[in-house]
Amino acid sequence: SLREKIIADGGLPPMVVECDVGDPQQAAALKVRVESEWGAVDVLVNNAGRGAYGPFAEMAPEQLEAVVQTNLLGVIYCTRAFLPRMLERGKGHLVFVSSVLAELPSPEHAVYGATKSAVSGLAENLDYELGPKGIEVTLVEPGLVRSEFAAVSGTPLVRFEQVPSKSPEEVARAIIGAVEAGRSKIVPDALAQLGIKFRRHFPRLARFFFKRAFRRIYGS
Repeated sequence: SLREKIIADGGLPPMVVECDVGDPQQAAALKVRVESEWGAVDVLVNNAGRGAYGPFAEMAPEQLEAVVQTNLLGVIYCTRAFLPRMLERGKGHLVFVSSVLAELPSPEHAVYGATKSAVSGLAENLDYELGPKGIEVTLVEPGLVRSEFAAVSGTPLVRFEQVPSKSPEEVARAIIGAVEAGRSKIVPDALAQLGIKFRRHFPRLARFFFKRAFRRIYGS
């Protein structure tokens, strides 16, 4: 397990708590458990995510609701749970792990991408709101990560052959570096950075190329 790996690598024994972040009561109970055993939280990393791969018209409503519940409401509930203590202390750091799909189109990941767009928007808004109160905010928009997410979300493994990916360790190191440097936003994937800038500065041209690329990938 991850706990044993952390200990084997010389880290302190981590607290492992089962929690459905999409349930506000469980998020609140997690906060009580953590603060009672470890004290105030300095850095909160909102990283829980759920995917759903497939044509939008064919997705079951309960599957789509689960994506929204975890990816968006889970972030809101956990942030609301831990933020008051940070505000009392006048310091703290919130990390929001979004996705490059917040800024780049991806057919058959429509609702997932929509929730990540919302997380990116939430992070930027809170940066302005909480910055004057001593709370730092870092938005992370990773590209494809080689984790169990692909299998759980039903994403075809061929995607890893079509798009460059990073290991979870690489992304974790990027997040730590961003927190230490106090950066407000990072995109740990160079190709994704280029795609985002291209789409931002040349939207019509980007749309033309994206459509052609997706026709080739999806065969339509």
